[in-house]
Amino acid sequence: MLWSAAYLRGDVGPDDASQLSFGVGRSGPSGQGEDLFGWMTSLRRLPLAQLRLVLPAPGRLAGLVGPPEAIVPALEAEQAIVVTAAGIADHTLVPVITPIEHEGRPAHAVSWLRVPAPLGRHVAPAGSGHARQELLQALRRAAEGSVELDLVPDEPVEPARIPPTWISTALPRHVDVSSAHLLVLAARTLLLTRSEIDEGHGHTVHLAEALARRGLLDELHDVARGALVEAVERIVAEMVG
Repeated sequence: MLWSAAYLRGDVGPDDASQLSFGVGRSGPSGQGEDLFGWMTSLRRLPLAQLRLVLPAPGRLAGLVGPPEAIVPALEAEQAIVVTAAGIADHTLVPVITPIEHEGRPAHAVSWLRVPAPLGRHVAPAGSGHARQELLQALRRAAEGSVELDLVPDEPVEPARIPPTWISTALPRHVDVSSAHLLVLAARTLLLTRSEIDEGHGHTVHLAEALARRGLLDELHDVARGALVEAVERIVAEMVG
């Protein structure tokens, strides 16, 4: 979404924008599915095109517009882009990640699945605009509480804690400092809380403490998810609008 917005703004060509979308050193195009170059250029043909980020999870499908051919892979990837034209859903774009070996080391090939949206489907409105405040308040409560969490979102995340469905990429030009800070803080918090949740009880063996810790991690994870969506959509709207 960020590099598509940079292309639509005229900061970069579609060939560079599509290549930069694969990030640095972790993934590359599979040669199958929707061609990102063609997809980006097609956005110019849509009236009042907008890009909406969705980070779905089981039981949390808000933002997805269907059909099932889009919902199932979006849940598997835990991410999707819903493209609208004049406020009406046009299609959903979903990354499909495949483990491969490249030059003797593990890597991941990415293909893109484009699924037309059901006719006339409206898209839910954007976020409340309070994501930064909510995230900072949640991080403050976690820091001041009695439950120990191994979260330092002010520092870069270790590569080992970044799942294959994520990439590292530089930010395009014309992203203001405030939006960039929220984007990075939300992304790091989401990654770190997900890693801690996957590790289970972690530092504690007491049930009450483990439940309190999991509750705090779930809260942080949900708030960070919302903040990441809001940050990306705000940046895209500022660049394209």
